[in-house]
Amino acid sequence: MSLYDTNFTGWDWGIVVVYLAASIVIGLWANRYVGNLSDYLLAGRTLRIRLALATMTGTELGLVTVMYSAELGFLQQYASLYLALYEAAFLLIIGLSGFVVYRLRQTAVLTIPEFYERRYSRGVRVVGGSMMVISGVLNMGLFLKAGAQFLTAISGLQDPLYLKLIMTGLLLLVLFYTVLGGMVSVVITDLVQFVVLGIGMLVVTWFVVSHIGFDGFQDVVTVHDGYVDPTSGVNPTKPNVPAAGIGGGTMLQMAVVLFSALMLWPAGASRTLAVKSSEVAQQLYLYSTIPFLARRALPVLWGIGAFAFFKMNPELLSAFQSEVAASANGEGTGISSLSATPLFLAKIIPTGILGLVTAGMVAAFMSTHDSYLLCWSGVVTQDIVAPLFGPLSQRQRIFSTRISIIVIGAMLLVWGLWYETKANLWEYMATTGTVYLAGVLPVVVGGLYWKRSATAGAYVALLGGVTGVLAMGPAVNWMNLKLASGQVSFHIENWHMVLTTFTISSLGFVVVSLLFPQQTVPSSHQPKETT
Repeated sequence: MSLYDTNFTGWDWGIVVVYLAASIVIGLWANRYVGNLSDYLLAGRTLRIRLALATMTGTELGLVTVMYSAELGFLQQYASLYLALYEAAFLLIIGLSGFVVYRLRQTAVLTIPEFYERRYSRGVRVVGGSMMVISGVLNMGLFLKAGAQFLTAISGLQDPLYLKLIMTGLLLLVLFYTVLGGMVSVVITDLVQFVVLGIGMLVVTWFVVSHIGFDGFQDVVTVHDGYVDPTSGVNPTKPNVPAAGIGGGTMLQMAVVLFSALMLWPAGASRTLAVKSSEVAQQLYLYSTIPFLARRALPVLWGIGAFAFFKMNPELLSAFQSEVAASANGEGTGISSLSATPLFLAKIIPTGILGLVTAGMVAAFMSTHDSYLLCWSGVVTQDIVAPLFGPLSQRQRIFSTRISIIVIGAMLLVWGLWYETKANLWEYMATTGTVYLAGVLPVVVGGLYWKRSATAGAYVALLGGVTGVLAMGPAVNWMNLKLASGQVSFHIENWHMVLTTFTISSLGFVVVSLLFPQQTVPSSHQPKETT
């Protein structure tokens, strides 16, 4: 059996193509219902709890989520499940308390930066919007590559040229129907994709469990010395690689990042702002607990299955490791640890069903990209262009948003083709997300709950998030080289810099707000509940 043997045939390609064609038709149809910017960005604020739950889960259950969760399952086995437990617990807390999300929906803003202007100043809105877009584009930078790696691996395509062509094709498809239909098409396609992907995930899980068996999953620990305890910084499968472990510091970092992101990550927050009322916004988080637990835990299970499969087939494991090493040196087919699970699935799921599963995964890819592109482009129009260049008509705003979608899409393609990360995909996303999350957390929480929050403190907090770029791999490596050349024994890790960034932004916000208090608090920041 070859590493690239697959059950994916022309029939499966046909199933995927039919699904993609249906998505294009939906984009054309949805364009008829776009009347103004509220329709385009928030679907007219008409989402009720069931539709909001489906579209929020569809957005957050993207192919990139499946890929990084499966990658963590392959690299860190059972230890990586701590992230799923974190997320479920945090959603439960937010859903029961309504912390942040209830009051934020009461303000009736279209975007989070709009809240910045109501509570602080227009300048804070522009700075906050800019930080949001920078972080968001960086965060999405590898989504295209992850989606293309899934398709090339599961279909057995070995030429690295296919990776680039598929990245470009997927991007053009998402741009097409997102530009046309805005949030209306996003909500409709997310609902369809929620159903398709939900069924697909259950089917994949059944095949994985059936093929590996309960004894095989047990052997991951008892025979293959798999990773179980996330509090340990040593990964038993790679004991000599410090970066392969998790440990208490990384767990603390991920707790802070995940809790902040669940409340304030723009793509998710756009769903909070699109529902009919604050009560629905709170219920949305409470009811999301189980779907979000499944969206992380099931792909981790697939990754663990891939780990067990390759351990059972040492010749395939050796071939896979050789390809990964070659690709890291700019040779080979461009595969990475992200490719392990789709290579595994391509061998155990039969033809036809594999096409349906792949269509579901492509649905997951699109449901994330359309929402994210719409979110970032909406911020560009609403919170950067309009405040800087004066009043814009509804037509001008929609036009600006559409142009922004295209420009951001082109940037994502260039970044995905150029940037190579040495860390796993989830670590990259958590790091780039910090650039935005570190600043937005104190500014929004302070603005909603602390009367002494001030404009000067908001500027410091938002700009403090820039230090988050120092947590990216190249910057951390550079700092460690400098420390080593200076005979300093301390070794900087990613989580050190992420937690430092959150600390700088939060402390800076509080201290500067106290030193330079707000003279007058804009009356427009008071809640304006609308339905």
